[in-house]
Order: sequence, then structure tokens, then C-alpha cells
Amino acid sequence: MKVIVIGGGPAGCAAAYTLRKRGHEVRLFEAADCVGGRTKQYKRDGYNLATGALFLMGGLYPRTSALLKEMGRDKELVPWKGASQLMDNDNSRYPVNFVALQSYLSIPKLTLGDKLKVITAGIKLFLSPGAKNAFDGTELAKYETGENLEDWSRKNLGDRAYEYIVRPIMDFLYAVPASWLSLPFPLAVIQQALKMSLSVPPGGIGQVSDWFIEHSPGIQVHLQSPVESVERLGNGYRVVAQGQSYEADRLVVATESFVAAELLKDMISQPTAQKLLNTPYTDYAHVAIGYAKNPWPNFPADIVLPVGYGETRNVGAIVLHNRRNPGSVPPGGEVAGIYFNTPPLAQMSDEDIKREALAAAIQAFGPAPEPTFVHLFRYDRGLTIAKPGHYRTLDSVHAEIPAGIYLAGDYFSQAGVEAAVFSGERAALLADGAGR
Repeated sequence: MKVIVIGGGPAGCAAAYTLRKRGHEVRLFEAADCVGGRTKQYKRDGYNLATGALFLMGGLYPRTSALLKEMGRDKELVPWKGASQLMDNDNSRYPVNFVALQSYLSIPKLTLGDKLKVITAGIKLFLSPGAKNAFDGTELAKYETGENLEDWSRKNLGDRAYEYIVRPIMDFLYAVPASWLSLPFPLAVIQQALKMSLSVPPGGIGQVSDWFIEHSPGIQVHLQSPVESVERLGNGYRVVAQGQSYEADRLVVATESFVAAELLKDMISQPTAQKLLNTPYTDYAHVAIGYAKNPWPNFPADIVLPVGYGETRNVGAIVLHNRRNPGSVPPGGEVAGIYFNTPPLAQMSDEDIKREALAAAIQAFGPAPEPTFVHLFRYDRGLTIAKPGHYRTLDSVHAEIPAGIYLAGDYFSQAGVEAAVFSGERAALLADGAGR
């Protein structure tokens, strides 16, 4: 069977790998000059900068972990412990571990009553049903109630626990207010938090997509080849890219949702197209500040998370990338990554963002000399998020797509490598079995 995969991010590359493994003839089209999508790496002056995703989340990424093991790449992953500090608005520091939720109970701002509420809510969650894979949109849809994360957190954990536990974690992961987020995903993460561990491929997160392609012998990859149109052709499909047409029996469309809506507009209903077009994407920005000589070799944490009771924060996290992935910087060097929250970006120019990033790095880690470079990554639609009702809406799209076309992408659940890989593998398996 001939299958065309449109989109070379983790979803498309996982789909291509799965289809090749099952013996199908596969062409993959990617608009950029390399695979990786929003996880691709940006290389300059010996530095290997992450454009988006920073880490894999161990036990919470079952399909990504299984496929990396299947390819024999799991042993190459670089573990990262995620040692963190919360930085209060008076510059008080509270050591925690990003992936060990119990460590947040040591925060002195939390009263005994706060801690008891957190523990009680945690026990109730562990005993409650929830999605087994936190990145499976179909499973998440089953547990959607319409409630948002902020309301649930304030009600079940209390205001202080919300400010000092929930907000800093979600600011780092998704850069949007918790009131924007549907509940099933974060609750599934909490339920499975004991399984969580962080790691990074030696070449950065973009290497996951590279590995899928490397382990897909015979695949035909077309880079810098944006697909111009898709049309029905008998029992199959015709795809046009760079003025040439290609035929296939099945299609996997692993692009952003709004790109999928445009490519398929003549084959899907207006309500279905609107569901794809209405998928929530947020502005996103982070700054990489490079130093040829590490100014902070003995800093006691890898991540600093700003906190402060009730206040608006422009910056959600500051990360030392030499600690996250030593191979991403030249020997003796360092990169500080400053990750901005979404709401303030509308009022900030590029220069505002870079200026505040420099100030945030110094506030977090201490004095530093003039950096080697300051590189801004800014995207109008950089992250998909799941607002209340999102999972059910997007899950319904699968049944509304023409037979022989399968959609994949992290937008079906929550932004993340596992969401993309899971959906890509699922699309491939459906294509292989010609089912829904």
C-alpha cells in the first residue's frame, strides 16, 4: 500500500516509521529543511538550541518510550534530575524537584492545613479513575467535566498550594493561566507522577524525529516541500507538492490543525473544518542566552521557577541548559533559557522580551558578563493547549474525516512529544488496517 505522510514533526515521523515497519511504501513531505516540527533543533556557533520541547517525561510517555526501546535508542537518552528552585517575589528560594511533587510540601509558605489539603486531594486522585495515557485525547475526553484547572486547584488544594505548586509547574509546561486549561490532563499527570522521570536525547528533542526516519529504511523524504493541495482520486488521493503530483492509497495528515483544515477544506464539512480551525494555539516565546564561559558553574539548581502570591509574572521559568543536556553547549559554556508566559507577550516587543530575559537570568542565577549571543524564539501559534471541552470536540473530528485520511498531531490532546508520537502511531495503525 502507498501512504503519503504530510508533516515531518514527531507525529508524522512516528507515523512514517510505523508504516514502514509494517511494509508499506511511504513518502513524507515536510515544509521545512529538516524534520522535527516544533521540536527541531537550531544550531549556531557550536550550540544546539531547543526551539520548543525540552525533555521527555519517562513513565508518562509510554509509546515514545516503547518505540525508542524498539529502535534501540533508549540507552542513549541523557537523564535529567530536574533540580529546581522556586524564587519568591522577595527573592526567597525554596528547593524542590520538578518531577517529585512531594518535594513541594517542604515549601515554607504552605501551612500545615495547606499540606493536609494537598495530601488529601492527592490520595483521592490516586484512588480515582483517569486516563492511563495522559496524552491520549480519546481517553482524556472520557473524563472531561468542563471544569478548569485553576478552579479545581483552588477548591481542592487551596489558594497557597495553587500559587506555589500548580502555577509554577504549569507556567513552565504550558505558559498559560491554569484557568485556560481543561482538567483531565493535569489530573492524569498527578495520578501517574510517581512514574515520571526526565531525559533528553543527546542531540536534543528534535533527534527523536531523526531517529524515526533513520529507522525507516526505504522511506522517501521530501524536505522543503510544502503540500499545495490534496484531492480525491478514485479510491485513493493525489497530493501536489512543488508542482508535482503524487498518488497514494492512504494519507496521514500530521500538520498543525489549521494547516489540515486548509488542505482538506474541499473534502470535509464546514463544521469539521471549523473544529480544526478553532483549536486553541497560544503565542509562545523563549530566549536562549549563550555564554562561552559558564558564569554559574556551581549554582545549586537547574531550573528556577518564579512564584509570588497572586501576582502576574512575565517569565515562567529559567533553565540552565548545560545541566539539562551537556552536549547542547560547547565545553565550558552555558545557555540560559528564559521561558515567557503567554498573556504578557501581546504587549511586548522583541527587544522587550530579550531585555527582560537578560534581567531574569541575572536575577535567577546571579551576575554574568556580556553574553556571546541572545537568541529569541517567538511564535504566533507556538503551543496547542486544551481548554475545557477541547478533548471531546477534537476527538469527534476523527469520525468526520473521509475514509483513507487519518489525522495526527499533539493538538488532539495536550502539547507534548508523547501526544504527537501517540497520535502518529495510531494514525498509521488505522491506515494499515483501513479502519477508524
